[in-house]
Amino acid sequence: MKISRLLVITSTLCFFMLCSCTSSQISYERYSLTENISSSSFIVKRDLNVELNEVLNDGGIVLKTSNVSLLSANNHRWASSLKEQLRVILNDALNKANVREDLSLNIYVSKFYGTTDGHCIIDMTVDSFKKGKALYTKNYSFNRLQNKDGYQALVDTLKSGFESLSEEIANDLSMIK
Repeated sequence: MKISRLLVITSTLCFFMLCSCTSSQISYERYSLTENISSSSFIVKRDLNVELNEVLNDGGIVLKTSNVSLLSANNHRWASSLKEQLRVILNDALNKANVREDLSLNIYVSKFYGTTDGHCIIDMTVDSFKKGKALYTKNYSFNRLQNKDGYQALVDTLKSGFESLSEEIANDLSMIK
């Protein structure tokens, strides 16, 4: 009787140990591009439309793994909509450069990702209109090597690149009278 009782206790203990090994929690890292942006820039008063390449809309940080393959990370995600974060950063730059609020802007971001060899790539097109009339179209791009490995370095480099491009866009648009 004592052996069967010991066997039951041991079996139960082994069962619980096996179950605890299979139920691992997945931890998600969330990354924000807008932590240092003034809260006033979150209120966009101008007609500022940002569209993303479909693969960038998934919520995961994107990595280009080959010439024809883009992979959206499952566990390394944007803290909020990437499209909205980019819109806020651009609006902040436009406000700082005193760009006219009566301009309508359409921005298409085709590339905003890292590569397996450590490059950070951004490519976008900006179209500016006033009362339906096209005033300005220009392509902007950024390609830099990360200074460290990892997703945090990738996000930091992409953020720096987009802020730099946003300042360039704002300076270009501030010339429109």
